[in-house]
Amino acid sequence: MNTQKAQPRLYSSKESILALKAHLSAKQAKLPKNPTIEDYITYIKKLSNRLKQGPLDFWIPNVFRRVIQVIRLMSSEDGFLPNKDKEKNFKALGLTIQRQSSRSKTTVETGFETGSNANQQYIILPAIEQVLEELEAHSDDINTFASTHFFTNEVLLVYEYSTTVLNFLLSAKKTRNFEIIVLESETENLGKQFATDLGKHQLNVTLTPFTNAYAIMQRVNKILLGVDAILKNGGLLMHPGTYAICVLAKQFAVPVIVLSGAHKLTPKYAFDQTTFNQLVSPLKINPNSTVDQMSIGITFDYVPPEYISLYITNQGQYTPQSIYQLFSDFYNVKDEDI
Repeated sequence: MNTQKAQPRLYSSKESILALKAHLSAKQAKLPKNPTIEDYITYIKKLSNRLKQGPLDFWIPNVFRRVIQVIRLMSSEDGFLPNKDKEKNFKALGLTIQRQSSRSKTTVETGFETGSNANQQYIILPAIEQVLEELEAHSDDINTFASTHFFTNEVLLVYEYSTTVLNFLLSAKKTRNFEIIVLESETENLGKQFATDLGKHQLNVTLTPFTNAYAIMQRVNKILLGVDAILKNGGLLMHPGTYAICVLAKQFAVPVIVLSGAHKLTPKYAFDQTTFNQLVSPLKINPNSTVDQMSIGITFDYVPPEYISLYITNQGQYTPQSIYQLFSDFYNVKDEDI
């Protein structure tokens, strides 16, 4: 475990992909004169390492891994797949195929003009656009499951601010009535803002301090959580305090449902609370924190898979025991070194 200052993220997942697109479109990338697919993959990996903010920045490597996986699906490493394989991969990605020339090479219909670099025009840039579309639509895709997980008049517990959870609850509100309890963290103090935003949409919301978690757990029917990273063993990394909530949930037999875009899939393993963490002052996390400034906090809580009931992602629903299937589809093991 490292002892460092918590640093703000300079790039979000979407911003990092836009940066990659800008580099390639402006021809700023340092590539060979006639780059192969492998040259592009190597460059993307190097750019990921340049953009990420330290060893605990999982988000940028994740989306770059996804871009590389889409590139691999669109093309073999020497430029083109056989037609049948390529058509199958493109259909899986929702792209349009058109046949070309007597040699029947396959190209993609995109908004880019044809240039001398066919790999970039027909494979690299369309792959980037595909991942951008996934990022922009992930919340809507998750919301399609909203009406199937609640009964009327249930009590739902949420912790810390999560836009994904907020949108999920607003979608569920269209067909269900329920009560929401927002637990307020002692460090980031985002629970109040979460409760305020929920209240603006006429939802029944109660804000309560974290110390009340045990007292209210017997009233709770389900817990909804956002996430910072989903690990390959089915566990997760999330805001400090999440582990304690999940332990209580298991004690009271309350299901824990995690909502996340698949870009939070992080092909790493944690073994305890120190595997991926930093020791920081709570004031480095939130300058307005009321916690004693001499105390020490951690960046993440690691929650083992046995405390999670279900993951709902934009790629479908998975138990912690089956989430490895999504890792296999979403990334390539060749790219776990990013």
